[in-house]
Amino acid sequence: MAVVIKTFKTPGGNYVYDRETNSLLSVSEEEFVACQRIEVGMVSDEDWRILKNYKEQGYFQQSQLQEIIHPSTSILPFQVKKNMSQLTLQVTQNCNLRCKYCTYSGEYEYQRAHGSAVMALSTMKDCVDFLMQSSRELPEMCVGFYGGEPLLEINNIMDCVEYIKSSYPERAVRYTLTTNGTVFNEEIIDFLDANDFSVSISLDGPKDLHDINRVYSDGKGSFDNIMANLKQIKINNPSFYNKMQFRIVIAPKIDFSCVEKFFNVNEIMTDALVSRSLINTYNIKEDIVYDDLYQVTNCFQQLKMLLSEIGLYSKNKISKLLQDDMLRIKEMHKRLSNGRSMSSQSHPGGPCIPGVMRPFVSVDGTIYPCERISEGSNAMKIGHITHGIDLVKASTLLNVGKLTADECLNCWNFFSCTLCCAASDGGDDLSRDLRLKNCDAAKLNTLYEMTVLCMLVENGYDFIT
Repeated sequence: MAVVIKTFKTPGGNYVYDRETNSLLSVSEEEFVACQRIEVGMVSDEDWRILKNYKEQGYFQQSQLQEIIHPSTSILPFQVKKNMSQLTLQVTQNCNLRCKYCTYSGEYEYQRAHGSAVMALSTMKDCVDFLMQSSRELPEMCVGFYGGEPLLEINNIMDCVEYIKSSYPERAVRYTLTTNGTVFNEEIIDFLDANDFSVSISLDGPKDLHDINRVYSDGKGSFDNIMANLKQIKINNPSFYNKMQFRIVIAPKIDFSCVEKFFNVNEIMTDALVSRSLINTYNIKEDIVYDDLYQVTNCFQQLKMLLSEIGLYSKNKISKLLQDDMLRIKEMHKRLSNGRSMSSQSHPGGPCIPGVMRPFVSVDGTIYPCERISEGSNAMKIGHITHGIDLVKASTLLNVGKLTADECLNCWNFFSCTLCCAASDGGDDLSRDLRLKNCDAAKLNTLYEMTVLCMLVENGYDFIT
């Protein structure tokens, strides 16, 4: 087997990532050149002499990895039956908005279009019973309500929560709900507040930007209605408002700096918890291209964030939209410090445990790995609420890395890979070609995070305290 490493430079140093020990090494220029020859398979005896001290410490060893298999494969049956931590219910496929980038807009392969189907209350109760039976080893579980727009079926949600309380009073249950924020009224807000719901609201920035994509079926923007609702919630239910989270989708041709300014200075949003994402590109029919304005603005905001981390820029001037970015760098540092090393059998990072982590149930009772997959894809259907999880299909998704086993065996990004089964969704089957198509982007993202981590350390950042 080969020695699997990745070399890269920063303005302040030369670095090598050693996959076998999951370690980042700072090396001299001479050592760096020797490592580059290892990368391309042209290593010489002189190179090994230069790297002798590292070899003696256990670095630059031939890979022990021989087989791609997820370590949770053997315990999947137990996990599915006892450790299901969350179940998300598709309350309805109906939505009062027609957001232009919506995954149900018709612009994605293998995905359903907007519909009017509603999950029957009896099916919701079956879902609850299924979760309770499948989470017996856990002290707490979570029930999520999703759509469409779930608040269009608030009566069913209320009845479902009441069923949980009356049928399982001894179980600790958390509730989550994802909404577009247009359907709130006093009764709904009081119910959500009284039952301690975690609510996530989609809001894309100021009116002129939000209303470009998040519109009603007649083309009218939804911003004014959402902000009117939020204003009343903040006045009448301030503690509930403070727990709300806002999700921002940065679409192409949207001025990121204007979005950032809105969430920092708008009086309703100044204390809001926010996170941002780009448009989902898996199985999209037409390529999404972000212009130079977004790239430059995003890079500038990233630079300010990094300068603030090393004390060269005020943290008060950093956009709250970037708060997740530094968390990812810290998670990278934690992964590199956890003592994990390669074994003979392993699986690339990326897939969750299907049917355990956050399974999603559609209105007809079909079970999927999560709500972010394509409902029209047979490959993503892992069971039904009436007969449970199909362990063969769940195991196939868990071991999605087998599709590209030859490449994964020798890939430096093995531990930090982020490709889940959605990146390989070919409709009827998982697709090796699609997984490989998405591979370069995953590697580039990891390389960026490693580079930023090293630059922070070079400038005195302390990841430990």
